[in-house]
Amino acid sequence: MKEKLIDEIKDIFAQSTNWIKLEVEYAKFTVAEKFTMLMATLIIGAVCMLLGFAVLLMLAFAGAELFKLFMAPALAYCAMAGVVCVLLLILFLMRRPLLLNPIAKFITRLFFNPKD
Repeated sequence: MKEKLIDEIKDIFAQSTNWIKLEVEYAKFTVAEKFTMLMATLIIGAVCMLLGFAVLLMLAFAGAELFKLFMAPALAYCAMAGVVCVLLLILFLMRRPLLLNPIAKFITRLFFNPKD
């Protein structure tokens, strides 16, 4: 009886260590998956920002050329710089609802919500 109990305890211990190893492996894969998703999102966001800056630059030059029809060229470029500064100020004032909240929601959803 005692030998059977010792064998069962050894078997339970072996299964427990195997289960812990599997859980650690699962956690590693989960972290790798979430890190990959986060990095892919960051890279896509960076590319979109770079393209957005290029578009904003082209629109600024186009706006300056449009303003040149109504005012002196130097004043047209200053006016367009003022428009870009106003847009940046609006973005800065609205940074929480436009940038911080969506990023926080994404990271929270990514790391703390289990998959369905």
